Amino acid sequence: MAMNPAEAVTWGSFVQAAYDQYASDPGQPNPAAITNMPAGYTLVRTIQMTDFAGPVRSRVFYGFIAVGGDPRTAVIALRGTIGAAEWWDDLHWDLVPFTQVTDGGRVAQGFLDIYRTYGTMTPGQPQQAAPESAQQAAPASAQQAAPASATFAADVARAAADGLGAGLDPGLPAIVCGHSLGGALATLLVADLAANTALKPQAWTFASPRVGDAAFAGRYGGLSTVSWRVYNLADIVPYVPIDAAGSYQSVTAGYPINSLGKAKWSLRCAHALSTYLHVLAPATVPLNPACT
Repeated sequence: MAMNPAEAVTWGSFVQAAYDQYASDPGQPNPAAITNMPAGYTLVRTIQMTDFAGPVRSRVFYGFIAVGGDPRTAVIALRGTIGAAEWWDDLHWDLVPFTQVTDGGRVAQGFLDIYRTYGTMTPGQPQQAAPESAQQAAPASAQQAAPASATFAADVARAAADGLGAGLDPGLPAIVCGHSLGGALATLLVADLAANTALKPQAWTFASPRVGDAAFAGRYGGLSTVSWRVYNLADIVPYVPIDAAGSYQSVTAGYPINSLGKAKWSLRCAHALSTYLHVLAPATVPLNPACT
């Protein structure tokens, strides 16, 4: 399957909607609707996470599950890092076992700790206490913040199936997309879904850092069906984490783009999702004026 930049932009617009939603109402972990969600899709569930560092450990909006399109498809969209607490979470790079998947290798501790706090909610409903099993599964520092269900991948799969009005058919169309930290967490979710549910998810990530070691990358490659990792040659994030032993390895097929000469160079502009989408489709996606 050849990389289709127009399709990448389609899925990237869902990630942009997750960013826009958080920016419009950062204090709302469970909105009833998503700001700027692509037309023709219905919101099925919202996704929350808990920072495991910092003075306030509350649930925050991190993405959503929507269904729609032709053919009808489930889309799981995850935003990237916003705020100092999430950046601090990102910087925990010790390799730890990814036990959600048998023979899953090792992944960055910060990514896994955040992933273990993920949960979903029915849009617009009040937050409820997490089940005891979820509190046991989450990092100790996050246990007071209503952490995620212990079966996040199963919850996502069921929400996708319910939204499509279908059973858990192995051929069920499901897209998992994310940017930056959201790309790393999307990678973990795709491995979890493919190994532990009937779904065969597609991964479309933008500016994702490296997620784990060679064993994880190999296991992921054997599980994922369609998986595109879009990275900007001018962006430093896809090249980290780096450890002294050189253990980290990028997963699956990478699709390089280059924003040099197309956008102002800065760490922020090279990494921005808007820059990625503009380079992929310059005729249809305008560049952020701050990066011209």
